[in-house]
Amino acid sequence: MSACVPDFLLSDPDWVVIEAGEHEPDPKRKVGLLISPHEVSATVTFDSSCIYDVGAVDTDDWNKVIGLGFVGSKDQSLDGVPPHQVDGARVGWRWNPQRGVIDLGAYIYVEGKRIDFKVAETRINTPTKLTIKIDYDRKLYQVLGGQSVPFTHNKSFAYNTGLYFGGNQVAPHRIRVKIVD
Repeated sequence: MSACVPDFLLSDPDWVVIEAGEHEPDPKRKVGLLISPHEVSATVTFDSSCIYDVGAVDTDDWNKVIGLGFVGSKDQSLDGVPPHQVDGARVGWRWNPQRGVIDLGAYIYVEGKRIDFKVAETRINTPTKLTIKIDYDRKLYQVLGGQSVPFTHNKSFAYNTGLYFGGNQVAPHRIRVKIVD
């Protein structure tokens, strides 16, 4: 059973943990409702638990760390697809074994079509400011200061998406990420 627990009830609320064999933390963390957000940001630190090997087939899959999904259009399908996989923007991350760094990327859905690309990288144990900007006037997402991606929706209600491991692979071991809002 998944639940949300207020951060103030946790002994170390900035560290978010995904246990081995899971996609996301239990309880879910760093989530909530947003109304017309212009920016979602956090300072994130990936520790050595974020070094992993899921095999060559899935090595380029993006995990996710912060983001948002939009809800609330009259024509939004209720066919079981999560709203953030229809209209939303997230920061993706993955371990890059060739360079020994964490790749950071844009992971965006526009009308259910995914757009993803690498924008930056960071080192293990290095606090890094991550930012997603939403420009409603020009209808653009911008992740990590990278290339802007146009969107088509007129939605103003969104929710924060939190830490997630995968693609299709679950966490191969315990993963810890410090997320400071």
